[in-house]
Amino acid sequence: MTVRVVKAVKKKATVKRAKPTINKSKYGKRIKQLQHIIKDTSYIPEGSTDSYHEFIFNMYKALIQDRKITPKMESAITKIVKSYSRTLNPEYRKNKLDYIENTIAKLNMIKRRLDECNYTTGYKNSSLYFLDSIEKQVHSRGKLTMKQRKALNKMYTQFTKKIEKNEKIKIKAAIELQKVYESEKKA
Repeated sequence: MTVRVVKAVKKKATVKRAKPTINKSKYGKRIKQLQHIIKDTSYIPEGSTDSYHEFIFNMYKALIQDRKITPKMESAITKIVKSYSRTLNPEYRKNKLDYIENTIAKLNMIKRRLDECNYTTGYKNSSLYFLDSIEKQVHSRGKLTMKQRKALNKMYTQFTKKIEKNEKIKIKAAIELQKVYESEKKA
């Protein structure tokens, strides 16, 4: 039985020099802009899993890792930078916050109307679920789609009509109760 001794061969440490990338020369300004956007924690919170934030990271990685940038990707990167620069405008921020506050106030008004309507608990819960999801979207995106606004308007008018109908029923019941009370007094 022979024992073989294997001698370990040390590899020489080689320093890899970063080769100048094609994207860095072509999109150097966009790389710096996306880097700044990614570092801004007020725009992309730490540990965010939002799909838009993930998209921003992916576009940044594509530029850094020297992936081929298609015209569609290039326009998306430009759109990211433009939307970020728009959020830095104080007037835009103020208008967006005003819109959010105004919309939340309207949603709360619709919720109060829903409580006044005396609907079944199942209907109330499903309506509240919808209103809460709308409220979350207003907080996260700061806007509503046309369909969402139409649905909210429809809910508001429906709840208003129901409240008016309930008030008419209460008035009729009070009048009838008054008549019964008066007829008992006479008898």
